[in-house]
Amino acid sequence: MIQTRDDRSAREKQPGFTIRCDNLPENVDSLLLKKAFKDFGRIEYCRVIENDYGESKGYGFVEFENKESAQSAAKRMDRAKFNGREVRVTIR
Repeated sequence: MIQTRDDRSAREKQPGFTIRCDNLPENVDSLLLKKAFKDFGRIEYCRVIENDYGESKGYGFVEFENKESAQSAAKRMDRAKFNGREVRVTIR
């Protein structure tokens, strides 16, 4: 399925589909983040935020297909150890 900008804008207006992950280890990239959350449900978008040099800023976002997946991921992964660090996961 191709997602247009209009589709994405409509989804962004619905709260609860996206989680924010803070305190990510430096070696975690978008692919590793997606892999860590894939068992909670279908992921529409996943990204670790980087600085101008391509280095992780230590946080990222995972957008799920539905609110229940995001809630489950936030509940189970908040304060979990991820590559040796305790991450914080909140619903946006």
